[in-house]
Amino acid sequence: RPALFIPNIVFENLASRQLQQYIFPIKKSIKKCSETITEIVSIISKKIFERFPVLKRETHQISLALLLTKTQVVEKFIDSYIQCELCYINTNHRLFTKNKSQLEKSEADGKDKDGLSVDEMNARKIKALLDLYIHIIRNQLMDVVPKTVVCYMVQHFCDDLHKDLMKQLFASDRIDDLMKEDMLLEEKREKAARMLEALEKAEAITSLLE
Repeated sequence: RPALFIPNIVFENLASRQLQQYIFPIKKSIKKCSETITEIVSIISKKIFERFPVLKRETHQISLALLLTKTQVVEKFIDSYIQCELCYINTNHRLFTKNKSQLEKSEADGKDKDGLSVDEMNARKIKALLDLYIHIIRNQLMDVVPKTVVCYMVQHFCDDLHKDLMKQLFASDRIDDLMKEDMLLEEKREKAARMLEALEKAEAITSLLE
């Protein structure tokens, strides 16, 4: 790799420390996405399977188990990606070398020195290069993380959910149990049926008295 005006190992250590600060926010954002999808699944399950509590519960559990699997895939992928960035601080990155050349040209022209000492100038250079490199990697992460979440926690989750539901629900011998209606709904239906029967009898008696 091209040598910087400071030892590469020093720059790499400084860059690695700053990059590690992104690990927690990224994990937090992935967790938030998982929680949001969980809420959506709960709302949909409640709306679609309201009449069938057992089916609703089983569907919800299968959905959450699959979502957990997809979330772990995302976390593992992003962890590996960040480790790659930490293991190799690419000072030969096209954008980095381009802006580094512009910075060195500006220094050679004697701009922005403002009477600073050599140590102060070096500190300014280090900060400028660090900010530049971290900005490049942050932009890459801002692109990679959402794409990974959408790919695995949304697209793959939706693709696999139907297959998992069919396999675990309708391929079993529990169809009768799953299709049991809510007891309150059954009681309401029976009550309505008794009321209808009573009304029909009352109507028949009334017709006889006329």
